[in-house]
Parts: sequence; C-alpha cells; structure tokens
Amino acid sequence: MSSEAVERRLYNALWWAKVQSAGPLEVDPDTPAVAGLTRAASPDGSTVWLVPTLPSGAGHGVLEELGAPPVAVEQPNETARILAICVACCWTDRSAPAWPGDTGTLAQIRAVYAGMRGRPEQSSDLTLIIGSLRRLHATHWLLWNDKAGEVRLGPRVITWTPADLATLRDLCRHLPDPAPAVLSPHAPTTPPPAESLPDPAPAQTDAGQESEVSGD
Repeated sequence: MSSEAVERRLYNALWWAKVQSAGPLEVDPDTPAVAGLTRAASPDGSTVWLVPTLPSGAGHGVLEELGAPPVAVEQPNETARILAICVACCWTDRSAPAWPGDTGTLAQIRAVYAGMRGRPEQSSDLTLIIGSLRRLHATHWLLWNDKAGEVRLGPRVITWTPADLATLRDLCRHLPDPAPAVLSPHAPTTPPPAESLPDPAPAQTDAGQESEVSGD
C-alpha cells in the first residue's frame, strides 16, 4: 500500500474517531472530505457539518457506534412532537431540501404545541418543550439556542431519505400553521454547543404510548 493511501486511511480513521466520540462535527469549510461522512454547509457557508452516512435500517447499536445516537428515550412522545413542530416551523419551503431551513422561535413552537394538543397553553408545557428541545439539540436533530429562544434544524436532517421527507410533508399538513417568526435583533448567529447548555429539565412521566422520531 502506498504512503498516500496509508495517510488517507489514517486521516479518515482520525475523523471517524472524533465523530464517534462527539457526534456530528462543525468544521472549517476547507476541511478535506472524509470517506463515509456527509458534508452539510451552514446557512452562511462559514462552517460545514460532518455527519455519518447511516446504513439503511441501522439499529440503535449501530447508531451509537457511528456517533449518531437516537433521540434520548426520556419523554419519547413529547420529544417526537417537538421535533415535528420544529420541522413545520423551520422547513417552510417544503419543495426545497430540509437542510438548512429557516430559523424558528420558541413562541412559534409554544403556539403550535397548544394548537396541536387542542387546548390553551398550560404551565407545564414550557418545561416539556424546553426539555425536548435540549434533548434534540444534544443529539443534533436540532440546533437550539437557549438564550435567544430560537431553533434551526440540526445537521442530522440531511440523512432523511425521500420517503422520510414525504412522510414529514404529510405530517406538517396536519399541524397548525405556525405564525411568522419574529427573531431577536440581538440573537447570536450560531447556537451554543450542546455541552454549554444547562442540564435538561427533569423528566416527567409521559402517559402516551412510546414512539420514536422518524429517522432513528
């Protein structure tokens, strides 16, 4: 084997070790391609996410090994609802790819959540919503900015297949339409990394039947 091929294998192995340790990685756009990792450019092109290319039908064990764990099992129903709501708020042009989408707000999410449940907002709703947003941020399905109260779709949405996207389009048609987003003029342009966020809100009992988010 040539020295160039050896160096390429070592390079790929190094990046895979990083992804397996930390999950999808945000890197400089000049970073050379890595075999098996899909590139997703940030909206302003200043960075690129490296996301594992997932085998078809990969189970939880494979996803963990690839650094792409499924959504945390705490509050699976609420977490799935919040991901669906964020898709509806952030994927406004559903004839276009889901990534990178638009910026949504906590106000939009709360309003759609209340409409989805068919009742006025309750005091416990915000705790459930924030906990779900943080879990989805930690697993890179969403990019949630706690301070600004703003959310974008996370880099893992680029792994959704055409069949996944068709299902999500149909789901969005059955959700209440979100009001136009009103963004904070002083909000940071990049969400903080997951490790800088406070601990998620304490898990509460989810009385519904457990379900998993599409794509896990």
